[in-house]
Amino acid sequence: MIVFVNSKGGVGKSTLAVHMTLWALDLGIATALVDCDKQQSSSDWLIEAEPRMALRMADTPEECVEKVVQLRQSHDLIIGDGPAGLDDVSRTLLLLADIAILPLTPSILDLRSLQQATDILKYAQTLNGGRPEGRIVLNKMRLRDGISAELRLAAPTMGVAVASTHIRDLQAYRDAAGQATSVMRLGSRAKPAATEIDALFRELLGDRLEVLLRNRKPDHGGI
Repeated sequence: MIVFVNSKGGVGKSTLAVHMTLWALDLGIATALVDCDKQQSSSDWLIEAEPRMALRMADTPEECVEKVVQLRQSHDLIIGDGPAGLDDVSRTLLLLADIAILPLTPSILDLRSLQQATDILKYAQTLNGGRPEGRIVLNKMRLRDGISAELRLAAPTMGVAVASTHIRDLQAYRDAAGQATSVMRLGSRAKPAATEIDALFRELLGDRLEVLLRNRKPDHGGI
């Protein structure tokens, strides 16, 4: 299970969670999403993009556990979209996860809030034999931007590995959200965004991706 969490909203959790879900589905991987964010933006997005896919919503820790246990019986990859904040639902997701993604945008406030998220991640790792693996993803990065440059320097000091692939602040991501699709499905006009998001997800999954691809069922169609 891969979860996207942070102590505040607006960092791109849902955008990344939806994109990873659709990316994996397009690769033919049996993928499901558990939406634990009260805004349910990822659910609304995916209902339009893939009406037949496995999508579950959970508001409490107990519901999170129940939904994830059920989905593990039939799906090879589960994506979790955590709430804005580090409540008991976020803590439960971290305890269930294999990989925890902490998106970080070019903002001093986001950098400060990330410290809370990394502290909770380390707490979960202590309880769970080192799991989940943590990755900071620099999101909505801008070229020739002072705060973005500071973020690149500060993120590695948080004590959690930083993904080498950064996601830029490109119009294609806003277009994808507006059209309830992914940058991979927008065609040539979104190729730069599609290329970098594919690189990010391949980096985050690492060797796990090869296993997931081997487990694909020919007639699954990604749904």
